[in-house]
Amino acid sequence: MPWGERVLWSRRRIWLAAGAGVAAVAAAAVAAWLSWPQPAVTPHARHYLDVTACLLTTSSGIAPGTPGAPAWAAMQTASLDTHVMVSYLPEPGPADAAAMLATLTERQCGVIIVAGPAPAQVFKAAKAHPHQRFMLVAALGTAAAAVPSNTVVVSAASAPKRIDQALHALAARTRMTA
Repeated sequence: MPWGERVLWSRRRIWLAAGAGVAAVAAAAVAAWLSWPQPAVTPHARHYLDVTACLLTTSSGIAPGTPGAPAWAAMQTASLDTHVMVSYLPEPGPADAAAMLATLTERQCGVIIVAGPAPAQVFKAAKAHPHQRFMLVAALGTAAAAVPSNTVVVSAASAPKRIDQALHALAARTRMTA
């Protein structure tokens, strides 16, 4: 083979080798890009209505097995559907229930749900704040004659359904006035 053809073949081999190298680098880059860990999806901010439902529990709070746990679970579930903001406050001790109820009243909760604290203190707070709505999760028949008109007493078994209804009603009232 003449010298000119050898040079041409050499150049072709160089170009073919260079092309193969570029292709290999490109394939490696694509493989690396495809296997790169995807960023976590950032959660979107949740938009709430301008109303809150508040829960007052015993000092054990919302731990599993406490009176506040099922009420809190029902509130969270209803909040997802209604966009009513929910919060809870454990009373430090039985003597502090009146102060905690006053705190929740000052927060202007749309409804105050009470699971655990003494009914007498809830009824006293309800009478002192007739504009405030209360829901007491207690044994039915709990001082039935003394229940103020702004208070509903519900059993632990019916509490989740009644809490859901209360939060839906609260959301509907809030949307109508907005």
